[in-house]
Amino acid sequence: MDTHQARFTELWCSHSRAPDRQAAAGIHRRLVEMYSESWRSYHNFDHIRACLQWLDDCGRHADDFDAIEMAIWFHDCIYVVGASDNEARSRDFFLDESRGVLGDPYRKLVAHLIMDTCHRDIPDSRDGKLLADIDLTSFGLPWDDYLSDSVNVQNENSILKPPTLESRTYYLNKLKQRKTIYYTDHYLRHYEMSAQRNIARHLVEIHDRYQRD
Repeated sequence: MDTHQARFTELWCSHSRAPDRQAAAGIHRRLVEMYSESWRSYHNFDHIRACLQWLDDCGRHADDFDAIEMAIWFHDCIYVVGASDNEARSRDFFLDESRGVLGDPYRKLVAHLIMDTCHRDIPDSRDGKLLADIDLTSFGLPWDDYLSDSVNVQNENSILKPPTLESRTYYLNKLKQRKTIYYTDHYLRHYEMSAQRNIARHLVEIHDRYQRD
């Protein structure tokens, strides 16, 4: 059993009504299969591993660490390029897998947190804000790491149709229009300035590239 499988199994069993480590390991294998779909270049298991590490780094600020961790495991398990309901379908997968196994209050909390990764509205809880920040950590990474993740997202989206100036700048402009990229004090202190610089620089480079072409 690898480290991440052991971690998931422990998490799942710690909230199970009748812990079954074999069943938990089976769910983990299913998640790994889903995140290993060949066309995924960003929303893959590397993203989950990174989110878990970022959670470990800032988890002292969480009210319910385990609920955030469970939401991380499931939040992108169903991902169809161009679909607007990926988070909802991922939430439903979690609810189906956990029905009758995990406690209902915990299931409801995790399901709500998964939907906070839609990034459409301001999360209504401190943990929702922390999870949303974790999911967007890559925007605040050093430039080369940020750019690598951006290229992976672009490659994923290119499966649907060739990228356009509008498609490549839409989400960046949407983030830029927010008062801040991040919500929590931890992310505002450690990632906000870098994220603002990365987004501004990337928008300039994208526009310059399309003007040359």
